Amino acid sequence: MSPAHLPPSFGLPPEPPAFEGAIRALHRLAQRDGDEVLGQLLDTTAEALDVARASLWQMLPGRRGLRCMLMFERGVGVSTPDIVLGVEVAPAYFEAVEALLVLAAEDAQRDSRTAELADRYLAPLGIGAMLDVPVCEFGEIVGVLCLEHVGPPRRWSSAEKLFVASISGLLSQRHDRLRMAAAEDERKRQLLFDAATGLAGRSLFVDRLAREVAELGPGQDLAVIALDLERLRSLAQRYGGDFATAVMAEAAARIAQLVPPARTGRIADDTFALWVSGDRAQGLATRLASRLQRALAVPMAAPDGDSLEFSTAVGIVPGARAEPDADRLLRDALTAAFSAARKGRGRVEVVWPEVRSELQSSIELEREVRRAADAREFAFFLQPVVDLASGRAVGAEALMRWPAGRREVPPSHFIPLLEDSGLIAQVHMALVRELFAWARDIGLMKRRPGFRLHVNFAPAQLQTPAFAAELRDTARAYGAEGLLVGEITENTLFAGGDDAASTLRHLAGMGIPVTLDDFGTGFASLTHLIDLPLHGLKIDRSFCLRCADDPKARAVVAGLLGLAGHLGLEVVAEGVETEAQRELLLSLGARHAQGYLFAPALDLDTFAARWLGD
Repeated sequence: MSPAHLPPSFGLPPEPPAFEGAIRALHRLAQRDGDEVLGQLLDTTAEALDVARASLWQMLPGRRGLRCMLMFERGVGVSTPDIVLGVEVAPAYFEAVEALLVLAAEDAQRDSRTAELADRYLAPLGIGAMLDVPVCEFGEIVGVLCLEHVGPPRRWSSAEKLFVASISGLLSQRHDRLRMAAAEDERKRQLLFDAATGLAGRSLFVDRLAREVAELGPGQDLAVIALDLERLRSLAQRYGGDFATAVMAEAAARIAQLVPPARTGRIADDTFALWVSGDRAQGLATRLASRLQRALAVPMAAPDGDSLEFSTAVGIVPGARAEPDADRLLRDALTAAFSAARKGRGRVEVVWPEVRSELQSSIELEREVRRAADAREFAFFLQPVVDLASGRAVGAEALMRWPAGRREVPPSHFIPLLEDSGLIAQVHMALVRELFAWARDIGLMKRRPGFRLHVNFAPAQLQTPAFAAELRDTARAYGAEGLLVGEITENTLFAGGDDAASTLRHLAGMGIPVTLDDFGTGFASLTHLIDLPLHGLKIDRSFCLRCADDPKARAVVAGLLGLAGHLGLEVVAEGVETEAQRELLLSLGARHAQGYLFAPALDLDTFAARWLGD
């Protein structure tokens, strides 16, 4: 800033030529960013004013005082003394600094504004005069530039006061510029790095990976590894986002013991990626994956004191020479990890170049599923639950289908994608409302008293405290109270943990019965039949399909029917496909069944016409 640009309100005479040169030099210095700049600014200022000491002080938070950031002393140079001046020591000085553009104390040891500093600071150092100016940002004082004359009292001229005011403006501008630059750097850093782990985010990881692939030497290859911490999303719903953040930070620290952080990135909420390179990259990646799984399996503490163990699904994509596109390599590794997770806990899947087209199809399917959810293309189809003696439908199971899809996609493919994307609860409740509206419009409860609609619940729903109340309120709104029977699988019950059991009790208390689906194939134990408020169970189709020809399967079915009878549970036999199976189940005491012998899942209108006729 030149003197011509200073506000006219100063009302001071122009600077002498000596200060003009100093101002130009200081202006050039203020545009630089090096650590040495402030020291040079103080040196130049002290020389121009012919003072022995020049220092820059920073205002402490809460305006509690000033801390000396940097000091120039003639004959000594620049130093960073650890000096703090509390406001309680010199209240008059702080009041003056905040009230004036320039504090010119010509006899500093006697001036009422600075005399509080005389005994402990000014007199011992022989300081006779002070010329101090606040450094501001947006009108708030962030620091003070202090010029100290060693010797007798000294008169400060108007030009000298104007000069230090100019320097204050330069310092304020520099402080503001550096603050904005730091904020921009932090914004960029947050875009590039994960705050919880300090690892590269996806875009930076891909850039680093691309450089590594481009620099591969002769005979070298590279493999990308994706690590998916299974169950973390469901546990985050139980314990909260801070818990998930802490888990990922701990996981990153464990990974860093095996892989340099520069080769690692956090790609998603529960997913890391890394790479290894060398002449045997695929073998190295496989061995490293095993070590990483063991490292991440060490128990971690939960907020409620539980000890949690995490299994890790791993996807490995070797052959970077055959596929040098870094983003494609990463996407393939992520898809491989997702595929491994669907096949069971702690699985590792290695994807070779010849099967990458299949992976690409999987990625495209995920995009289509998200689009279909937004377009409300999913629908409930109904499969009848039949009274074995009369052949009459006593209920129906609502099964999710994708009738508007461009290709035939089985539910086993698109439902896991809905669950992993967090869309399942939104899509499911929309379909429940449509189902209740259909039942209301056809007068189902009046036409067929006792008829029940069975709807499957997802783990994410059971882990949501408000789910039971939302379901009850939705049924009331459509006049469908007493129509719904919830269904959960044994694996859903296991994944939902204590939250699932709590939700089941809330549902039972609200009059919404729940049936245990696919009984006999998952993680549930017989104690669940005693401890949980279950309305019934469904015998898995694998037993029903074999019961006519396999004595052991027949004995299991008979035992389950007897057990359920003693416990007062209703039973539905699933997967009935032949008349022989129907007759055998009837002879064993089964009352209700469903399966292709009776009908596949049908759209709502077709089901009503075929099964709800008077």
